[in-house]
Amino acid sequence: MGACRVFVQVGEGGSFTLGAAAAGVPRPVASRRIAALERHLGGLLFDRSGRRAALTPFGRDLLPSARRLVDLADALEYDAEQARLRPLAFAVPEICPVRPLAQLDAAACELVMVLAFRPRWA
Repeated sequence: MGACRVFVQVGEGGSFTLGAAAAGVPRPVASRRIAALERHLGGLLFDRSGRRAALTPFGRDLLPSARRLVDLADALEYDAEQARLRPLAFAVPEICPVRPLAQLDAAACELVMVLAFRPRWA
């Protein structure tokens, strides 16, 4: 996914330096990721002969799909975060001491989990 993200940022920005910064990676890492993606896809994505990172026809054809892939990955990460924050319900007998529940809740918070304790009558 990192290679696609770099490809999209460089392709939309027209610069390896700006694209690397937007993707949050150093320029040499961005160059290596693009080169690996080119090997994987079987064609050059950029014409590196000029000062700007100009997309090749192959790169122009693939950029929309790469953008969709990055958008889907972002959506997946957002959905995963929301799922982690969804409370996990526990039925707790009313005879259960509060201190162990508080300790369990604190441990869950450290793991970015939300617990919802519900009373359970015997």
